Amino acid sequence: MRQTRLSKRSVALAVGALLMLCGLFVVGRPWEMAQNDGYRTRLQQLRQASAELEQDALRSRLGLPELHGSDASAFDALEARAQALRELPSFLSDEEQRVMHASLESYLRALEDNRALLERSRDAQARGERREADVAMQALLERSASTQAERAVTTFLQLHERAQRGNERTRIVFFAVSLLLGGYVVVVLVRLSRASAELATLNADLETRVEERGRALVRASEEQRVSEARKAAILEAAPDGIVLVDEAGRLLELNPMAEQVFRVTAGEAVGRDFLSLALPASLPAGQREEVAAALRSTSGHATRLESSCLRADGSTFPAELTLARVPGTGPARFTAFVRDITERKEVERMKNEFISTVSHELRTPLTSIRGSLGLLEGGIVGEIPAEALDMVRIARTNTERLIRLINDILDLEKMEAGKLELKLATLDVHELVEATFSGLKGMADAAGVSLRPVVEAAPKVKGDRDRLIQVLTNLVSNAVKFSPAGAEVAVHARLEGQGQVRFSVVDQGPGISEEQRTKLFARFQQLDGSDTRSKGGTGLGLAISQAIVNQHGGGIEVESVLGQGSTFTFALEAVRSASSGVHPAVTAAALSASRHSVLVVTADAELSSLLRGLLSQEGYRVVRASSLAESAKLLEESSPDAVVLDTQMPDGQALEWVRSLREQPRTHELPVVTLSGRSSVGEGVGAALWVDWISQPLEEARLLSALRHAMRRPGQARVLVVDDDVATRRVICARLERLGAVQVFEAADGESAVELARETRPDLIVLDVGLPGLDGFEVVDILRQGRGRATPLIVFTGRDLSRADQRQLTLGMTRHLSKARSSEEELVASVRELLNELLSRKDGESERRVVS
Repeated sequence: MRQTRLSKRSVALAVGALLMLCGLFVVGRPWEMAQNDGYRTRLQQLRQASAELEQDALRSRLGLPELHGSDASAFDALEARAQALRELPSFLSDEEQRVMHASLESYLRALEDNRALLERSRDAQARGERREADVAMQALLERSASTQAERAVTTFLQLHERAQRGNERTRIVFFAVSLLLGGYVVVVLVRLSRASAELATLNADLETRVEERGRALVRASEEQRVSEARKAAILEAAPDGIVLVDEAGRLLELNPMAEQVFRVTAGEAVGRDFLSLALPASLPAGQREEVAAALRSTSGHATRLESSCLRADGSTFPAELTLARVPGTGPARFTAFVRDITERKEVERMKNEFISTVSHELRTPLTSIRGSLGLLEGGIVGEIPAEALDMVRIARTNTERLIRLINDILDLEKMEAGKLELKLATLDVHELVEATFSGLKGMADAAGVSLRPVVEAAPKVKGDRDRLIQVLTNLVSNAVKFSPAGAEVAVHARLEGQGQVRFSVVDQGPGISEEQRTKLFARFQQLDGSDTRSKGGTGLGLAISQAIVNQHGGGIEVESVLGQGSTFTFALEAVRSASSGVHPAVTAAALSASRHSVLVVTADAELSSLLRGLLSQEGYRVVRASSLAESAKLLEESSPDAVVLDTQMPDGQALEWVRSLREQPRTHELPVVTLSGRSSVGEGVGAALWVDWISQPLEEARLLSALRHAMRRPGQARVLVVDDDVATRRVICARLERLGAVQVFEAADGESAVELARETRPDLIVLDVGLPGLDGFEVVDILRQGRGRATPLIVFTGRDLSRADQRQLTLGMTRHLSKARSSEEELVASVRELLNELLSRKDGESERRVVS
């Protein structure tokens, strides 16, 4: 009942407030009426004054006395009144105020006209011109200011009436809305009054439900306690250390395994900074920041990383950390799972040692076996019976297959470990495709399949040449393998709009079903996995190819229709502007006097700079003379190993200067390489000691080859083979001796290699890296300090070399070959390339001896 009475009072208050509101709107706003009346009165007074002024002007013209005056002051007073009327009432809108201002402006103009006409009438009357005075007075009466004042009054009344009508409408609408609102309030209050009676009943029901809910919460609390106990047991039995960290990085809780892992008690650890407790001070700043960033992450995803961790006794251990934010409201909390991975790292170390053993102890003898079988197959020991030759060929083929399998397995291991380094360079796509076809031409001819390159616009890509050729070789060989005789395999390469070059290998084989495509890139997977399959292979090629393309930032895609062939595609980043590679600069300190020195005689500064950079990169010490006189002075002070002479000298004839050198005992045998636009040497300048005559523009390779020939001892081309494996040395030496113009020296260790290199001054060194005593790196470092710096080098090793290793294993012109991936034919081809000039000179000399 009390609640009902309260509702009635609320209704009475609401009705009273509504009546008061209605009364205010009925009364209106009287101050606006007063403002309107005052302004209208001033307008009417202006009209009255204007009419009185015009009457006095007329009375003056008729000779009657004036009642109020019509002089200039009367006009000024009217103008002042009009200007004061520019302050309009506030109830007028902007548009209405502009209308009133325009009306007042019209009045002021009329007033000025009346002033001028009155003066004109009086002047004419004074001159006795009555007619002109009457005309002026008549014009004044026709265009009187009182008429404009009357119009202003009428305009204001119209505007006020319009505003009044708008106000009345607004007041009526607002009044109606207020009535509706009041009615709504009354209805709501009545309903609330009715509902208050029901509230008591609901309260009683609610109390009953609260009691029931309380009993349910007691039961849930007991279950929660049991659950918490179960979770605590799980945490205590967890094999990983688990710690709880707050947003500031302080430890809040840790389980028994975490105490065991860090060898610290919970009492000692709680409240301490987790990073200071768990991470050693020697940890790199970047890795420490990575752990700290994971503890600040708000992404909600777990972060897993490996890091060295610190125990309380100062020892460290490798650990796998899994850091995640604990979901929920309130202050941020983070959970860190710490797993000791000492055993895993030990297993990885053992695996790496095994891989290293396989790499050296297995691939090296296999390379020797392959080389020996190749020599037997090539007839080095004489003609072999056909049946025995078939057995040798089978043995060599299967040896190569075994080497490829080992290489594939080791490649996969390196890719998974993230240790496969790419030797990125700008590559010509057409050359990549041609190199791939060159290696597969024999296989395609045997299968009766034609290969067709389709390279559009000659694009260039950035990538590892050997690895990309490996990918293309694998895809094309698979296409050839599964294509019928007479079919075609095409390799398309085109530049796409996204700045990529897309490679497509298209075959006309049987196609691949959707089910088979899912296992294409898995390890040891083949489409025909039965023991009776007709196509060979290990099933690793596509997995390796996919990994290589992934490391280049792409992926291999497959499109195939059964019975219509397959298309394998991948895209690489295109190179927009090709830039030529530049060898690392040689520091001045490295160019010691112990190396070969070359005197460059030229007045052309640009040519001199080019020659200095080229020869310095090859390890020569360069001395420049800009004139023949300066070069003669330098020859008196020192004896260079060779002279590079530009025939276009400003201070004399270069050929005459060379003749003078030949006449002097000290420079009689000094080798000279001439740079000129001419193509033959002049007579009488010692042609026997004239190493070469090189026409311009400069051929860099020919110049370097000529200098190497100039600074070597006479006789056969000398090659030093350095390898600790006797069988490998014998195979390589046998291959090189078959060239006929090569003298081979052998060294089984690093010390012997350095000694032989100093004694024999070889024209080429074939070097293995894994040597007893001094290894290959130390041998190269020692040779760099002397005249051997410019010696051509072939690194022929079973070890996988990183880019840093290759930069360190460099002398003059250098090639890096892998025993596992490069055949003896490739080795011999590299030897021919680096000894090309010496071999051709020897062949030329032999031909001349035969002719003579």
